[in-house]
Amino acid sequence: MKTIKSLIKIAVKPTTIVFTVVSLLGAPVFSACKYGGHLKVAIPGHFTSMDPHLGRSGWDAYLWRQFTDHLVDADRSLNPRPISSLAEKWEVSSNPDALTLTLRKGIEFHDGTPFNAEAVKANIERILDPANSATPRSSLAIIQSVDVLSENKVRLNLSGPWGAGLSQLADRGGAMNSPTAISKLGEDYGAKAVGTGPFVIKEAVQGSHVHFVRNENYWGKDKDGNRLPYLDEVTIRQVKKSSVRTAALRSGEIDLAYASLGDIEAFEADAKFNTSRMEAGKINLMLMFNTKMLDDPNLRNAITHAIDPAFINKAIYFGQNTVADSGMWLPGAWAHDPSVPRPSYNPAKAKDFLKKAGKPDGFEFTMVTFGARKPESEVMQAQLAQVGIKMNIEVMSGKAAGAAFFKEGKFAMYATSFSRYPEPDWAGSNVYKSSGYYNAANLPNPELDALIEKGAALSDIDERKKIYRKVDEIVLGQSIVVPMVYQTFVTVASKKVGNINTVSMHDGKMNFREVCMTE
Repeated sequence: MKTIKSLIKIAVKPTTIVFTVVSLLGAPVFSACKYGGHLKVAIPGHFTSMDPHLGRSGWDAYLWRQFTDHLVDADRSLNPRPISSLAEKWEVSSNPDALTLTLRKGIEFHDGTPFNAEAVKANIERILDPANSATPRSSLAIIQSVDVLSENKVRLNLSGPWGAGLSQLADRGGAMNSPTAISKLGEDYGAKAVGTGPFVIKEAVQGSHVHFVRNENYWGKDKDGNRLPYLDEVTIRQVKKSSVRTAALRSGEIDLAYASLGDIEAFEADAKFNTSRMEAGKINLMLMFNTKMLDDPNLRNAITHAIDPAFINKAIYFGQNTVADSGMWLPGAWAHDPSVPRPSYNPAKAKDFLKKAGKPDGFEFTMVTFGARKPESEVMQAQLAQVGIKMNIEVMSGKAAGAAFFKEGKFAMYATSFSRYPEPDWAGSNVYKSSGYYNAANLPNPELDALIEKGAALSDIDERKKIYRKVDEIVLGQSIVVPMVYQTFVTVASKKVGNINTVSMHDGKMNFREVCMTE
């Protein structure tokens, strides 16, 4: 089949940007982005806070990504994207190690506070303050101090080389908040957060919805120089039941959502909808262990070898997801390595591990999860019983389950999902490192800590790959954190919604910066 070349002509009107694709074999095909419109979105998960620094849930990012910008933004492949970054350029130096950022001029937070070097300093110091227990603190711990060099230039002084730095600034740690609003609102900031991003929070109702309106003073433009955002309004609703989300999409009550796994094929075949697929958009099912409570790796390995993720994928996920073949660095990320030995379903091996642990007849433990993971948990419970392991299940809200496991250390295992983080140091510093927020035990582990620090310091990707392979070998080999199933994301939207291929970010979270209405 011969390649068909197309000529793209762009015409800009006051309220419409028209992209005309002229095929060499036939008539023009049109798609149009109009300014204006109200996009209605549904997500199944709960949010804990709209504060990027102090929020704990991955679902929080579906909200804070709409009203914040990053010091260094990234594309889906985690390459720095200057066009959407608050820093217009950056310079890495050594002797001493530092990262110097030159900031864009003339940007203000939504409350009128200037975005400048002082604001960056306030944000970074807030994250690093132990009293705040900021979620990204471990991933920015290499920053020793922050110097304001001028109104628009700031230097991050480092304790050593930081190869992971630019990628880390594209996540929670690089999301900028208004220092004025933080000081003024105190504990209420999480419900009324203020950024520099394309949308402004108009109303937020916990457990229900968040309504955003256009930031009329937004600085950003698309690659063709058109001002952003296109949309006037975005409403993100929490709709837990997949059947309700599907019905709302078909009735037009909502315009866009990730398709429920059981509905993917029907939506992809329906001409009334556009779809965009992202494989391995997150970890849909992962087992995290409190190694202080369940301190024998043989017992943990007995659990992970007794569970059949392929059966769970078929029985619970309609066969639409992917059985995990590696660790927390998913397919598409450069650190993903499916050749690393990892636990796989093998009941005979599970029984061998029980014997090594001195418990040939099995043992009993309690895991915690949240409502959305109850079906999978019940399947795992039955599978574990086949080798003599009795697993009790405690079901809580997502927020309560996370607090009980990570902060209070009440349970031996947590069955959860986890966001896609292509930069391996995010999981390394926050999940595997002994000081990480998502490390429930926080036990000293000099070997892992040293590897993670070295991996974050290196700049050469091939050398970093070797380090993270060793990390995977330890974590998976001892069943400390074991992903079971990777999730497929399929964005479904009404035909009137354009640019849906821009919705899923490098972490799988939604961003509506460039989404538009076409009618």
